Amino acid sequence: MVVRLERAVHRFRLQSAHNLLDEAFATVPPEAFLRDVGRPLLARLDDAAELRFATSLLELRLLAQAQGWERVHGPLVVLACAPSDDAVLELIALGLALAARHCRISYLGAATPVDALAEAVARQRAAAVVLATESAALDRRDGAELRALPCPLVVVGRAREPIARSLAGVALDADAPTTPTRIAGLARRQSSRRSDEPSPT
Repeated sequence: MVVRLERAVHRFRLQSAHNLLDEAFATVPPEAFLRDVGRPLLARLDDAAELRFATSLLELRLLAQAQGWERVHGPLVVLACAPSDDAVLELIALGLALAARHCRISYLGAATPVDALAEAVARQRAAAVVLATESAALDRRDGAELRALPCPLVVVGRAREPIARSLAGVALDADAPTTPTRIAGLARRQSSRRSDEPSPT
């Protein structure tokens, strides 16, 4: 399958690639698609145009699998990339795995401004935030706003360890099989704590 997809990408044959991805999604669970098909495909490509074409195609198809994740009955998890990052494939795949574990998803996507993230968290009363970052750089204002979030912050991506330390968050490997379960557990515990709080008068 991956070799056939690679040939379609080399020739920029969009319909052929879509047909092959239809086959892949028919046999591979959505939350395992990136691990089993997407990343192996990208690893075989070294041309910048082909990589961009394949990445955009994979993002489109993963988001198509995500339809309805905002209506799942369960605690809300907000997914966002850090302001300077656009590595969305892992974030979407993680969201699919969280939806399968009964978490409702709010997906903000690539290069999310921190003030927009904080507003989304407050307005939607999010139970957890997942921040994807490939760079260890955050300005002081953004760091302060992220530390002030009223729910658990999980950091994934290559820069997760230093960013999580600086933000008092939790660093998790998005590829680890236990990560979706751990995030879902954090969200459920936060949601349960809120249900125990007295209602505002």
